[in-house]
Amino acid sequence: MFSIIVPSYNRNAQVNALLASLENQTVKNFEVIVVDDCSKNVIKIDRTFAFPVKLIRNAQNAGPAKSRNIGAENAQHDWLLFLDDDDRFDDRKCEILAERITENPTVNFVYHPAKCEMVNEGFSYVTKPFQPDSLSLENMLLANKIGGMPMMAIRKDFFFRLGGLSTDLKSLEDYDFVLKLVSDSDLNALYVDEPLSLCAFHTKRSSVSTNTENTEKAIEAIRRRYVKTPQQAHNFKLNSLYMLAYPNAMNLSRKAAGYYFDMFKLSRSLKHLVIAVVTFISPKLAINLKRFV
Repeated sequence: MFSIIVPSYNRNAQVNALLASLENQTVKNFEVIVVDDCSKNVIKIDRTFAFPVKLIRNAQNAGPAKSRNIGAENAQHDWLLFLDDDDRFDDRKCEILAERITENPTVNFVYHPAKCEMVNEGFSYVTKPFQPDSLSLENMLLANKIGGMPMMAIRKDFFFRLGGLSTDLKSLEDYDFVLKLVSDSDLNALYVDEPLSLCAFHTKRSSVSTNTENTEKAIEAIRRRYVKTPQQAHNFKLNSLYMLAYPNAMNLSRKAAGYYFDMFKLSRSLKHLVIAVVTFISPKLAINLKRFV
């Protein structure tokens, strides 16, 4: 029923640990497609598993969007799931999604919350996606209230009709795909109110760069594609500031406070002002506000 697509680069041990975790799924109604994005240290699958595993190696480094598209092109099943090699699925995810899709055979997109673990801070929180009747372009330009690729399932034919992930972007590919989804009149979404993906976040991680050049380029490309009205422009400006603040916040940099203060000037929201002030005083304390908001 499902093809689980896992892009990876230079993370052989993590890929094999991920595959081992998928053996805990309560039903094995899936295949896994690992796309090695031309790793310097070639990814190898070190044993057999209780489900089919296909390993594809890109001839050159193509990035996560193209790698996911390649995985989708090689998928044997009608539904696509996406998983990063450092995230995990709840052990019941494939069973629950299969049941809900069987109960709602006309849906072409399913999404759910994620449990997000702040590893260094020692706490977790659950995301709060919007309900299907609120999945408008205006709302998603203000904030991605669906989530990233590991929080969604999509029919393969619908994925390709949307054009897959945008390979011209080097940042924000997940968000661009969400905007494609909600802009399509054929979207028939189903929300499952259970945190079926487990995502780990690390502050001060070397892979989280504060160089926002690629993000800024992606923001401009997304603005040109989707922003057509003054309200959409206002919403997207707010979200753009958040997306620029995020890598700085995750690196515990006070530079994030400037973006949050610009959000306050635009929104006049007390929440944005409080976050800006707290971030300026202590970025680590600001991260811990996620415990409560």
